[in-house]
Amino acid sequence: MLLLKRFYDGNVPRLPHLFIEGLMVSVLGAAFARWLFPVEASLVLVFLVSISTDHSLDALLTWNRVQIQVRRVRPLRANSALALRMLGVFAGATVGFSILGLVLPLGEVELLFSQQIAEYADRSFTELDFGGVGPLMVLNLYVFVFFFIIAIPFHHGGLMLAMAWNASVWGATFGVLARRWSEDSGDSLAGCYLRVMGACTPHMALEATAYVLAGLAGVFLGKGIMRHGAASEMMASITRSVLSLLGIGAGLLAVAAVWESLIGPVLVRLVTGG
Repeated sequence: MLLLKRFYDGNVPRLPHLFIEGLMVSVLGAAFARWLFPVEASLVLVFLVSISTDHSLDALLTWNRVQIQVRRVRPLRANSALALRMLGVFAGATVGFSILGLVLPLGEVELLFSQQIAEYADRSFTELDFGGVGPLMVLNLYVFVFFFIIAIPFHHGGLMLAMAWNASVWGATFGVLARRWSEDSGDSLAGCYLRVMGACTPHMALEATAYVLAGLAGVFLGKGIMRHGAASEMMASITRSVLSLLGIGAGLLAVAAVWESLIGPVLVRLVTGG
């Protein structure tokens, strides 16, 4: 985001910058989507958020390329640092959407995020069913593959589109669940939200990391295909990085599915006193 460029370190956004950027663009994107396209705001806001981070993501990818090709940083180390910064945008956008879900009138929230919260229209946090390991793994793998495939032709634009959608679903859903819980129990809204996040953040962080890794793998593969020959050494190096990112991501998804299915319900009972 150009507004924060003056604070970048050598024209490269750091993790705090990216978190703030994700938070800001989620609020701005939602505001403009609601204003200009009120009927389709829940989808338009995702598009606006995805395009608003183009400059920062392009700077990150350039920084990553310099780290590997010029400074000779090991690809796994450089790509891990890149993924961590990308997660800053993801986390900031999720928090931004949560804030909107917490502070706007509930009717406005249900209209603004109609697509995102449709699955939880009549569910409460205390009755949340996470599902079994197998179904969760299948669902998460579907999202994982989607992140990878959309990033191949659309590069970081496709990756950010997928990130913005997931952040809007998670952020709005957590905000709405906390509000309904607060209204039913009489507990403070802030306390309910923090407890919702406490129960969901562990597996959500694992899933988000896996999705970002899949998206970066798609970006690297897509850019590599455009720039290098199939038999070149550079393409071979890119392929190794892609496979490494996908392998690590798939492993994180497996851990996330086990955690969400087996430990998630325990955490819900702990934070709700059930």
